[in-house]
Amino acid sequence: MKTPETPIKFQPGAVFQINEKDGRAGWIGAFVLMTEIRAWGIQGFVSHIETHEQQTRAYISLPWDTIEYVGQASLILAD
Repeated sequence: MKTPETPIKFQPGAVFQINEKDGRAGWIGAFVLMTEIRAWGIQGFVSHIETHEQQTRAYISLPWDTIEYVGQASLILAD
């Protein structure tokens, strides 16, 4: 992962995937929509289905060494 020493200009809605270094098996492989970028990593959420008509979010903070950049989301749903 590129760190602040070699910056990429991430925008809110950037998508990251949690790698095996995270250590929490339930999160590994999840795609995270970044909401805030920090010097140490990102803050964001994993969107998941609550019902067929409603989704919810699980918020998470992740350091750089536990994520890989995937790309930019084309659809970001409002709260």
